[in-house]
Amino acid sequence: MKVRGQIFLLVCGLCLSVTGCGKTQPWEEVVPAKGTVTFKGKPIAGAQLTLFPLNPSFPASVRPTATTSQNGEFLIGTHSATDGAPVGEYKVAIVWHPLVNNGGGPVRGDNALPPKFANPDTSDLKIVIAESENTIPNISL
Repeated sequence: MKVRGQIFLLVCGLCLSVTGCGKTQPWEEVVPAKGTVTFKGKPIAGAQLTLFPLNPSFPASVRPTATTSQNGEFLIGTHSATDGAPVGEYKVAIVWHPLVNNGGGPVRGDNALPPKFANPDTSDLKIVIAESENTIPNISL
Protein backbone atom coordinates (compact mmCIF):
# COMPACT_ATOMS: atom_id res chain seq x y z
CA MET A 1 0.00 0.00 0.00
CA LYS A 2 2.86 2.34 0.81
CA VAL A 3 4.40 1.83 -2.67
CA ARG A 4 1.09 2.63 -4.40
CA GLY A 5 0.85 5.88 -2.45
CA GLN A 6 4.37 6.85 -3.48
CA ILE A 7 3.63 6.03 -7.14
CA PHE A 8 0.44 8.12 -6.95
CA LEU A 9 2.38 11.10 -5.57
CA LEU A 10 5.07 10.66 -8.23
CA VAL A 11 2.47 10.62 -11.02
CA CYS A 12 0.76 13.72 -9.59
CA GLY A 13 4.08 15.53 -9.40
CA LEU A 14 4.91 14.67 -12.99
CA CYS A 15 1.52 15.89 -14.17
CA LEU A 16 2.02 19.22 -12.43
CA SER A 17 5.49 19.67 -13.90
CA VAL A 18 4.30 18.89 -17.43
CA THR A 19 1.39 21.34 -17.26
CA GLY A 20 3.60 24.10 -15.86
CA CYS A 21 1.51 24.49 -12.72
CA GLY A 22 -1.30 26.15 -14.63
CA LYS A 23 0.77 29.07 -15.97
CA THR A 24 -0.56 30.33 -19.31
CA GLN A 25 1.71 31.07 -22.23
CA PRO A 26 1.74 34.60 -23.76
CA TRP A 27 0.01 33.38 -26.92
CA GLU A 28 -2.87 31.75 -25.04
CA GLU A 29 -4.46 35.01 -23.91
CA VAL A 30 -5.87 37.36 -26.51
CA VAL A 31 -7.00 40.99 -26.63
CA PRO A 32 -9.82 42.24 -28.91
CA ALA A 33 -8.55 43.95 -32.05
CA LYS A 34 -10.30 45.51 -35.04
CA GLY A 35 -9.46 47.65 -38.02
CA THR A 36 -10.22 48.55 -41.62
CA VAL A 37 -8.53 47.79 -44.95
CA THR A 38 -8.80 50.03 -48.02
CA PHE A 39 -7.34 49.62 -51.48
CA LYS A 40 -6.93 52.67 -53.70
CA GLY A 41 -8.96 54.64 -51.16
CA LYS A 42 -11.98 52.29 -51.08
CA PRO A 43 -12.90 49.63 -48.50
CA ILE A 44 -12.57 46.07 -49.76
CA ALA A 45 -14.80 43.14 -48.81
CA GLY A 46 -13.48 39.63 -48.35
CA ALA A 47 -9.79 40.45 -47.93
CA GLN A 48 -8.00 37.90 -45.77
CA LEU A 49 -5.40 39.01 -43.25
CA THR A 50 -2.90 36.75 -41.51
CA LEU A 51 -0.74 38.03 -38.66
CA PHE A 52 2.75 36.59 -38.19
CA PRO A 53 4.18 37.21 -34.71
CA LEU A 54 7.64 38.72 -34.53
CA ASN A 55 8.11 37.04 -31.13
CA PRO A 56 10.07 33.85 -31.96
CA SER A 57 8.73 32.07 -28.86
CA PHE A 58 5.21 31.93 -30.35
CA PRO A 59 4.51 28.51 -31.90
CA ALA A 60 3.81 28.24 -35.64
CA SER A 61 0.18 27.43 -34.81
CA VAL A 62 -0.39 31.00 -33.55
CA ARG A 63 -1.41 32.97 -36.64
CA PRO A 64 -4.27 35.37 -35.89
CA THR A 65 -6.52 35.94 -38.90
CA ALA A 66 -9.36 38.15 -40.08
CA THR A 67 -11.63 38.64 -43.08
CA THR A 68 -12.94 42.07 -44.03
CA SER A 69 -16.67 42.81 -44.17
CA GLN A 70 -18.48 44.76 -46.92
CA ASN A 71 -17.21 48.05 -45.47
CA GLY A 72 -13.60 46.82 -45.14
CA GLU A 73 -13.78 46.33 -41.37
CA PHE A 74 -12.33 43.29 -39.64
CA LEU A 75 -12.15 41.63 -36.22
CA ILE A 76 -9.05 39.56 -35.51
CA GLY A 77 -9.33 36.02 -34.16
CA THR A 78 -6.78 33.53 -32.89
CA HIS A 79 -8.51 30.70 -31.03
CA SER A 80 -11.95 31.52 -32.48
CA ALA A 81 -13.12 33.73 -35.37
CA THR A 82 -13.13 37.09 -33.56
CA ASP A 83 -11.65 36.58 -30.08
CA GLY A 84 -8.63 38.86 -30.65
CA ALA A 85 -4.86 38.38 -30.81
CA PRO A 86 -2.07 37.88 -28.29
CA VAL A 87 -0.18 40.99 -27.21
CA GLY A 88 2.81 41.66 -29.45
CA GLU A 89 4.11 42.94 -32.76
CA TYR A 90 3.15 41.27 -36.04
CA LYS A 91 3.95 41.33 -39.74
CA VAL A 92 0.74 41.29 -41.79
CA ALA A 93 0.04 39.44 -45.02
CA ILE A 94 -3.13 40.34 -46.95
CA VAL A 95 -4.75 38.78 -50.02
CA TRP A 96 -7.97 39.80 -51.74
CA HIS A 97 -9.67 37.55 -54.26
CA PRO A 98 -12.74 39.51 -55.39
CA LEU A 99 -15.59 37.64 -57.02
CA VAL A 100 -15.64 37.82 -60.82
CA ASN A 101 -18.26 36.61 -63.27
CA ASN A 102 -17.04 33.82 -65.52
CA GLY A 103 -20.27 33.60 -67.52
CA GLY A 104 -21.72 30.89 -65.27
CA GLY A 105 -21.87 32.95 -62.11
CA PRO A 106 -19.45 34.53 -59.68
CA VAL A 107 -16.16 32.77 -58.92
CA ARG A 108 -13.16 33.72 -56.84
CA GLY A 109 -10.75 35.78 -58.93
CA ASP A 110 -7.01 36.23 -58.72
CA ASN A 111 -5.42 38.20 -55.89
CA ALA A 112 -6.13 41.85 -56.76
CA LEU A 113 -3.57 43.32 -54.34
CA PRO A 114 0.10 43.92 -55.12
CA PRO A 115 1.89 40.57 -54.62
CA LYS A 116 4.26 41.92 -51.96
CA PHE A 117 1.38 42.04 -49.44
CA ALA A 118 0.65 38.30 -49.78
CA ASN A 119 3.92 37.25 -48.17
CA PRO A 120 5.04 38.23 -44.64
CA ASP A 121 8.65 38.27 -45.84
CA THR A 122 7.92 40.97 -48.44
CA SER A 123 5.01 42.80 -46.81
CA ASP A 124 5.97 46.04 -45.12
CA LEU A 125 2.79 46.01 -43.02
CA LYS A 126 3.20 45.75 -39.25
CA ILE A 127 0.73 46.09 -36.41
CA VAL A 128 1.08 46.08 -32.65
CA ILE A 129 -1.48 44.49 -30.35
CA ALA A 130 -1.46 46.26 -26.98
CA GLU A 131 -2.71 44.96 -23.62
CA SER A 132 -6.09 46.69 -23.93
CA GLU A 133 -8.71 46.64 -26.69
CA ASN A 134 -7.15 47.69 -30.00
CA THR A 135 -8.36 49.73 -32.93
CA ILE A 136 -5.70 49.33 -35.57
CA PRO A 137 -5.12 52.39 -37.79
CA ASN A 138 -6.56 52.02 -41.29
CA ILE A 139 -4.48 49.71 -43.46
CA SER A 140 -4.35 51.64 -46.71
CA LEU A 141 -2.99 49.75 -49.72
